[in-house]
Amino acid sequence: MTVAVNLSDLAAVGARPLGLLLSENLPPNFPPEKLSALQKGIAAACQAMGVYVLGGDTNTSSCWQMGGTAVGIIPPGEPLISRKGARAGHLLYASGPMGLGSAYAFTMLFGATGQAVHYRPTPRLDAGALVRRLGSSCIDTSDGFFHALANLMETNAVGFQLQTPLNAYVHPDAQRISQAGQLPLWIFLAGPHGEFELLFTLPPENETEFLKAATDIQWKPLKIGVCTADEQCTLTQPDGASRMVSPAAIANAFPEAGGDPKVFLQKLLTLEKDYQTAGH
Repeated sequence: MTVAVNLSDLAAVGARPLGLLLSENLPPNFPPEKLSALQKGIAAACQAMGVYVLGGDTNTSSCWQMGGTAVGIIPPGEPLISRKGARAGHLLYASGPMGLGSAYAFTMLFGATGQAVHYRPTPRLDAGALVRRLGSSCIDTSDGFFHALANLMETNAVGFQLQTPLNAYVHPDAQRISQAGQLPLWIFLAGPHGEFELLFTLPPENETEFLKAATDIQWKPLKIGVCTADEQCTLTQPDGASRMVSPAAIANAFPEAGGDPKVFLQKLLTLEKDYQTAGH
């Protein structure tokens, strides 16, 4: 995860990765077999992404801590992209289905038997390079979809109409866990357990060229909605009904819960009741 987290930050700005600097703080009694598995995991993740560990530091600590910095480049003269740049009328896309991280967390934290979820997020480096060339703003979903959406709204003073029904961009496994747990589907886009997809905006005049280039790299981005001038967010349910939601309130629910998963879930269910009441 240390490798994926840092490389995903490069993907969000479309940079080509050069390598990683890693910091490992390990307890003095850290089991040798666990250390061996850790190093093998780091090596496998780097190999999968085509990067190397450039250096770093290893120290002892009272607890196990990992940190890292990814190093990448954008060639001179090529366009830059950041979280700022979205405008009313720009299109909102995601690089792939979301919600898998929250589905995995739900099964681990609440012991949903018979509902195993395979969760191994992969940074969207190739997609990020294309988004940088034709998009207007971009952020990864490592902290969750609604957290990313709230960030784009605040940074750009825009709103969003999420016109595509939820079930078209929520991961099938998240939909399965949602049904098994009888939970609203949008909740699986709320947790800070993202899958490192990219959430980005695109000027409509670039859409045709963008989709053709995406097809050329065998990538199928998901169109979710459109930016609006009013700083509000409308979500479309699987049945086609729309409702107003607050991405900021959803994003703030986790820190307000003090990191307690049960309290966090209860806060989200309270928001669901509020949204239902407002919808009536």
